[in-house]
This record gives sequence, structure tokens and C-alpha cells, in this order.
Amino acid sequence: MGGPPCDCESYILGVPYAWIRYLHLASGLAFMAIHGASMVVLYVIRSETDRKRIEVLMGFSATTVAPMYVSLLMVIGTGLWMAFVVTGWFSQPWYWLSLGVLILLTSLMWFVARPFGKRLLAACEIRPSGLPRRSDEELSLILHSQRTNVITIMGVIGLGLILYLMVFKPAF
Repeated sequence: MGGPPCDCESYILGVPYAWIRYLHLASGLAFMAIHGASMVVLYVIRSETDRKRIEVLMGFSATTVAPMYVSLLMVIGTGLWMAFVVTGWFSQPWYWLSLGVLILLTSLMWFVARPFGKRLLAACEIRPSGLPRRSDEELSLILHSQRTNVITIMGVIGLGLILYLMVFKPAF
């Protein structure tokens, strides 16, 4: 299935392969846990009407961005590291497809989720006069748009596909 089995006793730069695989899986779990916090915020704010509370929750979500990217870089780094150990991984379509899906998914999230967050924060702004820049109806439309569902569906399908490719390593 998708190439020769790994030699789990092999070493890469003095590090046992099993530890690299462990770091890869742990990084993936960390990514999902950290990024999951942002996803929860997207659903929690849908029931909020207090603009300050929405801003606070979005601020919390923003604090997860740096650790999320660190964990994502760890996933990519350890994935590349393992590919050098396991003979033939770079020649396997599943490897390149999973890397492509990850790059596509990250790009889509950047172009879909990021503008949504900026639009939402802009709708929460209060003018110096004390009046909101956007009406309550406009804010509600943004909060209840399908963008949150689209972002979630993209993430679940993308991560599910990557998981499928990594576990089953289809030969195509």
C-alpha cells in the first residue's frame, strides 16, 4: 500500500524515526486543538449581540494564530523529515497529494477566513460619537452568514482527506 514499510528503528540525524513520527502526530493534534479554539469562537459569537464581547472573543481567537502556525510548521517539517527516511515516499502520489491538499487548504483558509474576521471586527467598531459603524442588522447578517459553515466544511474535508492519504497511502 503506497510504498515500502518504514524502518522504525532507523535514525535521521541521530533521532529515531519513531520519535519523528511521534512529533508529527503530536504536532497535528496540537494544530487541531489550537485551531479548534478559533473554530469554537466562530460558532460562539453567532449568538452574541454585544460588540465588545465579540471583539474580546475574536481577540482571543487571534492569540491562537502564532501557536497554530508553529504547530503547522512542525507538521510540515516532521512530514518532510519522515519522507527522507522512508524510501520511496517522495515518489508516491499520496505524499504529494497530501502536501498539495495542505497547501491548498491553508491558502483557502487565508482567503476565506481572514477576510471574514476582518469584516466582522469592522462591523463591531464604534464611532467616536458612540454609535456603531454598522447597524445591528448588518452585524447579524455577518454573524449568521454561511461563511462559518463554509470554513468548517473546508477544514473537515481537507483534514479528512489528508488523514485518509496518510493512513491508507493509496497507490493510484
